[in-house]
Amino acid sequence: MSVATRTMRAAVAYDFGDVRVEEMEIPVPGPEEALVRVRCCGICSGDVTPWYIRKKCPVVMGHEPAGEIVEVGSRVEKFSVGDRVFFHHHAPCLKCHHCRRGNHSMCQTWRDSRILPGGAAEYVLVPRTNLEGDTLRLPDDMSWSDGTLVEPLACVVRAFHRARLQPGDRVAVMGLGVMGQMMVRLARHLGAGTLVGSDLVPFRLEKGLESGLDRAVDITRESFPAAVREATEGHGADLVLVCPTSPKSVLEGVECAGRGSKVLMFMGPEPGTPLTLDMNRIYFDEVDLISSYSCGPEDTREALRLIAQGVIHSGQVVTHRFPLEQVQEACDLTSQARDSLKVVLDLEPSRPERPGRPDCRGRGEGTGRCPGPDG
Repeated sequence: MSVATRTMRAAVAYDFGDVRVEEMEIPVPGPEEALVRVRCCGICSGDVTPWYIRKKCPVVMGHEPAGEIVEVGSRVEKFSVGDRVFFHHHAPCLKCHHCRRGNHSMCQTWRDSRILPGGAAEYVLVPRTNLEGDTLRLPDDMSWSDGTLVEPLACVVRAFHRARLQPGDRVAVMGLGVMGQMMVRLARHLGAGTLVGSDLVPFRLEKGLESGLDRAVDITRESFPAAVREATEGHGADLVLVCPTSPKSVLEGVECAGRGSKVLMFMGPEPGTPLTLDMNRIYFDEVDLISSYSCGPEDTREALRLIAQGVIHSGQVVTHRFPLEQVQEACDLTSQARDSLKVVLDLEPSRPERPGRPDCRGRGEGTGRCPGPDG
């Protein structure tokens, strides 16, 4: 494939609420790199978090891509043209102190690595570090939308590893967006006992019950800590997964926690956000407050296996699809956090989609809200 004189389209974020589709040159891979034609890319909540995206702008957004390798460098042996792949935007060195301890997201190589120019582009260059360290072939029968779930699901996998979820654990999930839904499904798959979740959007509460919750709590109508206590016979949860980032949410998570429990912060708050805790309760009840940031190669491999097994797939969580030209609408829908879960960009020109149409291909066909040809 000759790309020396060709251009491509990419979604460039200039500010929260200001994402533009622009023309730019297609990257040319070096001897140890690969060029991927992106077929589908998920929109992450981080892409629409004002403080988080603004510190990166201007930037080609997107870090949940799946696509097909169209060119490889002369020294690439592991992959070939035509391979269908997931490729992580970060990859570790696998040699440093943090990597040896399994904390790949603390590795400086992991933090410095990146795909070029970003996942929401028609073509992406995958550097050697990412190609060798965290690029995975997708099964032939796996849809592109399923491929976009590898990275977000891997973040959930890592969170459960850090929280050391055990069969029979009583679990509370705060926030039932796409990540909360995957938490519920994975917790149920891993043998969790009582599962209680909270949100303020009826659509997401209903989806939470479909995902496996024993009880979905509308926090506009009742206290979530009280509901958790009631559902656990007064004991509280053994694991509380906190998806919202406000101090109030973390404190409510601690209130939901039982003795000897863990409260996991899944998303980071804005820098400088303080948190005041009752340290007496934290100490004597041995409540562990932990965090989980992103994921590493072990997690992406486990996530891919779970998707291939059908434990979690796009038909359960992908609710809307948009063409690249409507990336701002896709971001707006994600930011509204209402009647949607995972929103993906469809960059596959051979299969045009109506704006907002759910993914109905592959493993997700016949599940979820999949309209006919006329919508």
